[in-house]
Amino acid sequence: MKLPLILLFFLLTNAVLAQDCDCATEFEFVKSYYEQNSPAFPKIKSDSKAHNNYQQQVKQLSKAIAKEKSEDRCILYLEQYVELLKDHHSGIGPNLKRQDIDFSNEDQMKSFKAGKTFQSFRKVPVDTLKIQAALSTKNPEDVEGIYTNSSGLNIGIIKNKKGSYIGVVLSKTRLLEVGHVLLELKKKDTSTYEGVYHLGLLGYNFQHYYKEVEVKEGRIPQFGFYKQDFVSQQHKKPYEFKEIDSQTNYIRLSSFDGGLKKELNAFYEAIADKLNSTPYLVIDLRDNGGGDEQCYYNLLPYLYTKPLVIDNADVWVSPENIKRYEELAKGTSTPLIQRMKQAQPYTFIPQVESAINTWELDSTTAYPKKVAVLFNRNTASSAEGMIMYAKQSDKVVTIGENSGGYLGYGNVMQASTPCGKYILGCTTTKYLNKSKYEYIGIEPMYKPADKQDWVTYAQSLFLNL
Repeated sequence: MKLPLILLFFLLTNAVLAQDCDCATEFEFVKSYYEQNSPAFPKIKSDSKAHNNYQQQVKQLSKAIAKEKSEDRCILYLEQYVELLKDHHSGIGPNLKRQDIDFSNEDQMKSFKAGKTFQSFRKVPVDTLKIQAALSTKNPEDVEGIYTNSSGLNIGIIKNKKGSYIGVVLSKTRLLEVGHVLLELKKKDTSTYEGVYHLGLLGYNFQHYYKEVEVKEGRIPQFGFYKQDFVSQQHKKPYEFKEIDSQTNYIRLSSFDGGLKKELNAFYEAIADKLNSTPYLVIDLRDNGGGDEQCYYNLLPYLYTKPLVIDNADVWVSPENIKRYEELAKGTSTPLIQRMKQAQPYTFIPQVESAINTWELDSTTAYPKKVAVLFNRNTASSAEGMIMYAKQSDKVVTIGENSGGYLGYGNVMQASTPCGKYILGCTTTKYLNKSKYEYIGIEPMYKPADKQDWVTYAQSLFLNL
């Protein structure tokens, strides 16, 4: 699973902050870096229509940046630029650092709280009992409600004015007081908001972190908050097996997080007898955001009918990408680095020389005879890798909607902007076949009608195929 960006970039504190740089300067560096080092940009450049559209949108962003008065809002424009690359695994975020304060020191805490920065943050009068009572009656789907995070911080998200909300602190902490406005959300469409997280209250170098966020099913994942009544769902196992009827088994796989590999392999082993004795199998990959490819390898024999074609990757060679690979290798000159140095700059070379193109599994299984793989727009990354293998089987049908489109580019390397304000994540490899699905997603063989139960639909297909 991916970490929420705000939490991910809390961890990226290696770059040293230098002088302040204006947004236009940072934007030019970011644009130049991706144009030279992204394996997705050559695709744009090779298509005159796509390249012209890219250039027009870059001009529009430059004009908007020139008019922007808030430096903290710069991240919104940088993120919009990265989206132009149509590469889901590349990204950018602020290089967040705690101020040089010992928060266990009472004198330093008092000094920090007495400072102009902390004092300037908005605070509203709050009757916590009244707000909690009002919010507890809201529907689970409503934006308003009581939210928490992994640190146990409690906030109430309430309407501010039409189309906007504020997240108010409901319980005092060492840094925050009841009534502090920690979050603000401004509606953009059905479930998308322009959000701002007031980080200066928490002692970070950025006063405000702007981010386009989703509020869905009681969660604001980009900011790491979820409704309190969602806690029980957080502990729901990311896998499930059940017998739908005497002819059909069902497996739900909601995550391929690397930490689940042993647990998932034990799960597959525990249900092996059931899988080997039942004609039909439904594998539900909806909302699986990916993780480790090896989390599904032990399930492939149940899908396998013939050698699998492996999609190999090429590496985009550039001086900066060579530096990133050298940093990763800690000075060791690997065979790949040597080949990159020998290659013509700004070209692709195979990531692996003489790579294997097919994968033959040791065994196949007679049962199940038919397998349905379900996926939706939230199925991404390595879960899409499983779909790519599954759809090569003669016994598999795929059902749902286009997947997320997170499988075309990989091997993300990080770089800092010159002033250290932002961290870039830039992919360096492109898959030869899977890259055509990036941003578009894998199209299923069958699409259920609106409001139709997908599992029931799969059962009907088994009987008619």
